[in-house]
Amino acid sequence: MLYLASGGFWYVVGQAVASLSALALAVAFANLVSPEIYGTYKYVLSLAGIFAIASLPGMNTAVARTVARGNESVIHASTRSRILHALAGSAAALAGSAYYLLKGNTELSLALLVIAVTLPLFDTLTSYLFYFVGKRRFDMRTKYYATTQVTSVLILIGTLFFTDNLTIILLAYFVPLTLMRAVQYAHVTHAIPRTPTKEDTDTVRYGKHLTAMQVLGTVANEIDKVLIWKFLGPAQVAVYTFAIAIPEQLRGPLKGVGELAFPKFAAQTPREIRANLPALWRKLAFYGFGLFGISLVYIAAAPYIFALIFPQYGTSVLYSQLFALAIITNIASIPLAVLSAQQKTSLQYALSNVQPVIAIGLFVLLIPLYGIMGAIVASLVSKFVTAVLYLGSLYFVR
Repeated sequence: MLYLASGGFWYVVGQAVASLSALALAVAFANLVSPEIYGTYKYVLSLAGIFAIASLPGMNTAVARTVARGNESVIHASTRSRILHALAGSAAALAGSAYYLLKGNTELSLALLVIAVTLPLFDTLTSYLFYFVGKRRFDMRTKYYATTQVTSVLILIGTLFFTDNLTIILLAYFVPLTLMRAVQYAHVTHAIPRTPTKEDTDTVRYGKHLTAMQVLGTVANEIDKVLIWKFLGPAQVAVYTFAIAIPEQLRGPLKGVGELAFPKFAAQTPREIRANLPALWRKLAFYGFGLFGISLVYIAAAPYIFALIFPQYGTSVLYSQLFALAIITNIASIPLAVLSAQQKTSLQYALSNVQPVIAIGLFVLLIPLYGIMGAIVASLVSKFVTAVLYLGSLYFVR
């Protein structure tokens, strides 16, 4: 509990910065640009998220695990591997840019060109944040993260005051973040030895496995906005984005519980984890009731929140209230941390594909028929099914 309190303080600070920054940015977008521009912006970011699969995002968890076990030099090998693989994502973005240029859509062509240029470094250099997780230096992780987050948001909001040009907005988002992450990565890693070890190879391999597990999940997280953009138009993407924005921000600090637990589970044996299961179930029950209470509070407050800060998006309120139930599914972050820390690759493969398969199937079926409501229902059903399966997986840690 002392560990949770000390580490949790810094996670709360970091997530508070993230949530407040996201709120400020959302208010700026709601008041300074049209729903069509904002919807297209979110559509482009969804495409960027899909292309970023090539940058091996699962490597972050693998790095945290290896650093927690005492090997710091792994950060160099993992980052090098990520950058090389990210070039495939850049190639895909360039192909998309060429496609839209041939179609005469210069705006989207330039947008994908921005993604292609920044992708090799944009996400790959964030490994230093997970290095701090492995070292249990949650204070340093929060300070570095907060610096880039606040600076990026201020630059982006400042840009919105002067232009609603999509290309300039995207440049204001991707370029400063890429540069700041590069500087911070260099500062953190310059003193870390570059001596290769066998564990480097194992970590890179495990990071690739974790990324493969996340492919369908990443597609599921982004395809809802892509389908809404295609079938309903960019303005409805904006309505949907504002509907899920605050519940997703509320879920953000709660994800830190699993990240805080990760180094502890990584240092334990499966036997120790099984022996502690009764106590863990009691804590999960308490955590679940707390999540349910948070969702109820938000459901009651949502109409007033939208009337105060997002009056232009009153149609998002009902969707947002329903989506708030997804907060409860954050309970799955604990068993997920257990499986990742114990490197239960086969079980992770099986479970990590359940939610996205259900979600993608329901998105494809329900969005053309029921629009935004279909997307909300699809997301809730898939998240709850997956949470139940992850909780059950605790009995299979051997």
